[in-house]
Amino acid sequence: PLNTGVYVDETYDIGRVQNVHFNPWFSDHPALMAWQLLHGNAFVFARSDWEYVLNCFAFGYAVGYRFVESSKGACNGNFLGIGADMMANASVVVEAAQREGILITNGEFTSFITPSWGKQYADSTQVVIKASNTGAVRFVNSAFWGPSYSIADISGTATVGFSDCTFSAWDHGKTGRAAIIVRGVSPLIVRGCEFQQVGHHIELSATMDRAVITGNVFSGVMNITNPGVRSAQIGLNADQPVQVQVN
Repeated sequence: PLNTGVYVDETYDIGRVQNVHFNPWFSDHPALMAWQLLHGNAFVFARSDWEYVLNCFAFGYAVGYRFVESSKGACNGNFLGIGADMMANASVVVEAAQREGILITNGEFTSFITPSWGKQYADSTQVVIKASNTGAVRFVNSAFWGPSYSIADISGTATVGFSDCTFSAWDHGKTGRAAIIVRGVSPLIVRGCEFQQVGHHIELSATMDRAVITGNVFSGVMNITNPGVRSAQIGLNADQPVQVQVN
């Protein structure tokens, strides 16, 4: 499946996808991999009510899991034990979701390109929430690693949450990019997560009005850009302030 692995639409109570694994073992020819890394979508979900996805994995695509809106609507559902390795563009892209949302638990994600297979994109990002999205998106007990540029780039209007997640690496271009960036009005929840890299951790948007960032562990000094969010609850976080030695 070079272009699209699994496409789900018009599924009404209840769709199930289990134990699907995509790997390019049939060929790792540079031209084929370059095309798949630029164009391929492993899993695409449009209208599906109560979608259940369990133990699925993909390697070497542009996007691992893409959520879209067809003429019949968008998706809601739970996604357990899913993985996406070496996604050139993004591990998860949400263009649209039903209000009840996308619930992802125990996920493992990387977003980058192996140099021998292609050029690293400047926008390789683990999670991309598009401005068109109006459905909640939640990640629980999930891990994000690899030389990506950001963990999450968030637009849209619905709440996006990360709970008990591990963020291993970001800012591959060394430009000071934050791990989590909010560009729109989406409320943000980040609780009980670990930021394993020193750097810019979270960048809030001047147009959003709510954020909860509590109980997290930061490597280095906690670095959160807050341009004056009306109700930003930031507290009970643990970082590693620079210690000043006094002789």
